[in-house]
Amino acid sequence: MTDTGISGVVYDRRERIIKLSRITHKPLKSILNEATTKRTEIINMFKQVSLDLEGSDFYRYHKSISPAIQEYIEAISFIEYLQNDTLISKEKVDIDFKDEEGSQFLLVTNDDYLLGIADLTGELMRHAINCIGVGDHDRAIKICKFLRDIKSGYDILKIPKRDPLNKKMEIMHQSLIKVEDACYALIIRGSEYPKEFYQHIVSEHAKNFDVEMDTDE
Repeated sequence: MTDTGISGVVYDRRERIIKLSRITHKPLKSILNEATTKRTEIINMFKQVSLDLEGSDFYRYHKSISPAIQEYIEAISFIEYLQNDTLISKEKVDIDFKDEEGSQFLLVTNDDYLLGIADLTGELMRHAINCIGVGDHDRAIKICKFLRDIKSGYDILKIPKRDPLNKKMEIMHQSLIKVEDACYALIIRGSEYPKEFYQHIVSEHAKNFDVEMDTDE
């Protein structure tokens, strides 16, 4: 399979993992079990493509495989947050790319990790808006604080202007603002309205973010 091919397939299966994770009416354990199956399938594909990326070929073709690695990191970091309310570490990501003997079969660069985590913030924004939609306001506020912590960590990095991470940091900033706006409205104005009316306001607000919001209705 070509590097372009694996990028497309990994993207499709990563989307399935994230869609599974977004489901709020299913038990979390069931969702995570399904996501784990997809996760194993993707890792097996990475193992196959790693055979063509040995030695100097890795650096030659890394730009082609990197998007797939980033997509994978985005998906597993979202699962990590759902399970443990924590940010997945680079070391924990590396474990997925080690074989049975503990040898790294595919190198995950620091840039891969940073770009993948930057994409995570968009999923967290959607998750926060959905939490508000189902009345889990405390969870939404907690996600907002988590996003702020991630953003603060990226702000201290010295990133060249033309670096791809710059564009993703702009999107990260926009995601944080969207969640802050929703949480601000929740804290300041939420008490003025019945729960159902306030959730309708947020639902209309979410349409401006292109978010498919779940409700508990």
